Amino acid sequence: MRSCRGFTLIELLIVIVLSSIVAVISVQFISRTTQGALDAAARQQLAATAAVIHEQVGRAVRQALPGSIRTTADGRCLEYIPVLTGSVYATLDTSRAVSSLTVLPVSATEAVSGFLAIYPLPGGDPYRRNNPGPLAAQPVTVPAGTAPVTITLTPPHRFPAASPKRRFYITGSPETLCQDGPWLYRYRNYGWVANVNNLAAALPATAAAGREVLATPLVPGSLEWRFQPPTLQRNGLLVYRLTLAQPGSTEQLAIAQEVQVRNVP
Repeated sequence: MRSCRGFTLIELLIVIVLSSIVAVISVQFISRTTQGALDAAARQQLAATAAVIHEQVGRAVRQALPGSIRTTADGRCLEYIPVLTGSVYATLDTSRAVSSLTVLPVSATEAVSGFLAIYPLPGGDPYRRNNPGPLAAQPVTVPAGTAPVTITLTPPHRFPAASPKRRFYITGSPETLCQDGPWLYRYRNYGWVANVNNLAAALPATAAAGREVLATPLVPGSLEWRFQPPTLQRNGLLVYRLTLAQPGSTEQLAIAQEVQVRNVP
């Protein structure tokens, strides 16, 4: 008669222990592989955010009115005057205030309105809009057309210097890039602030008032702007540093970027 054998208690315990070891190793392997994939995705997202910030900042300062880029004393905010369009004028009398200017139109079908600026670099601070000064105090309109048109200045304005290339700009109101907590905001529609260090009190606090999110998430207090102004002999240089941190992850990305600001007054 054939006898039947089962597992002994020791054999069962050995199987359970070995199975547990294999399970723990498998879980650890899967966990670390998954975490590695999550960390890689977080790094990629931070790198993509950094690229977006650099593209937005570079586009803003390169399209800014020459001589209008400035930073607060603590390096937390960057302000500039955006250029909407530009063309050339026929003649300019800098010895007196002028009430009109003959220019080549910027569009054959659409009029363009904004602030008129001529040769802003040597003419003084455009944010004060002095008369005389490089930026007219009140908005003007460039009529549409295919032949020379006339810009009317009310009140008349005196420009301190003529452009060597007879170039003029039509600008919008000032804009500011500034960090608030983990957010990088672009501020608009807050008016003209003569002293850049008084910007904080003028910046809008809501999206409806003129605040829009440019990027997130930044490490609070990590953004710093430094600007070397252009001169008639060399271009300007904007240097900024910031640190990005992915929520729920230990991943951080510290970046330092430079943007050359071409001097074309």
